[in-house]
Amino acid sequence: MIFVSEIGDKTFLIAAILAMTNPRLTIFLAACSALWLMSILSAFLGHAVVTFIPMSWVSIAAAVMFLVFGVKLLQEAREMDGSEIAKEMHSVEAELSEKDAAAKSQLAMEAGEAGEYTSEAGVAESFNVNVDVDGGRCVEAAGECSTDSVLNSLKNLLGLLLSPVFVETFVLVFLAEWGDRSQLATIALGAARNVYGVTAGTILGHTCCTGLAVLGGRLLASRISVKKVTYAGGALFIVFAILYGYEALDMKNVI
Repeated sequence: MIFVSEIGDKTFLIAAILAMTNPRLTIFLAACSALWLMSILSAFLGHAVVTFIPMSWVSIAAAVMFLVFGVKLLQEAREMDGSEIAKEMHSVEAELSEKDAAAKSQLAMEAGEAGEYTSEAGVAESFNVNVDVDGGRCVEAAGECSTDSVLNSLKNLLGLLLSPVFVETFVLVFLAEWGDRSQLATIALGAARNVYGVTAGTILGHTCCTGLAVLGGRLLASRISVKKVTYAGGALFIVFAILYGYEALDMKNVI
């Protein structure tokens, strides 16, 4: 359900567009981190609701919510004319362009400072490392090569996680996902089902969808029929509404 509802969504397009001009791995990790965090928070929020509200009422609320989402999606699909994905893509591109223009001057100022720091670090490192050309071995004055390798790997990881591209993508995806149908559906599923299974399934769905977006999301978005995907999502939501409604009635009968 998460996979179907996220194809062609705003978070999908954000990852697809950013991956065209930035390192794909950075965009993938940033978008997935935001979606994973949102999935965990939503699933456990739904799980916490069960401690205050009877399970039968939770199932009824979930059934009503899924029914509303399903009917709304079917109505949106019927009104689509095929240009929705292009409009959404232009909207996302305009939003990203505005943010990029606002941050460009600040990044330019930081680039000069970063360049000086990098050159100084390179000079300092040249004094600490001596390369043995014949043996192909690295001999450090202050430590072993293995320690330096671990430190460099840690430095690269921190540089990736703290890079402006990673932070920008994380914030954009997290905010775009907040209040989305998939988040509300995760809350409902976390309240009515095993929270760990819901969390794992939601994370898997988001990861697969984000992977597609990063690898070829723009091409995929232009080729798929958003109308058909929306119809499928609406039908799936209605199926879940029926299942939860039946479960709620069964609980009432048991009581």
